[in-house]
Amino acid sequence: MCLSDVYVLENGAKRLLYKNVASVKQKEDTLVFSDILGIPKEVKGTIASVDLLENIIIINEKNEEEL
Repeated sequence: MCLSDVYVLENGAKRLLYKNVASVKQKEDTLVFSDILGIPKEVKGTIASVDLLENIIIINEKNEEEL
């Protein structure tokens, strides 16, 4: 089973946001990540990149001023 870690870009650096993500869905301006148990976590943002070999998802998080 391949689970991914989600990182958010902050000032050019990656910060770990979630571990062991099994799925991701886009819902308008929100990304919904679900873990292996199906527990969803939502964050406003967009996907910057996905590395399937390293199981890494990098996102650009949107703050309230950008919405």
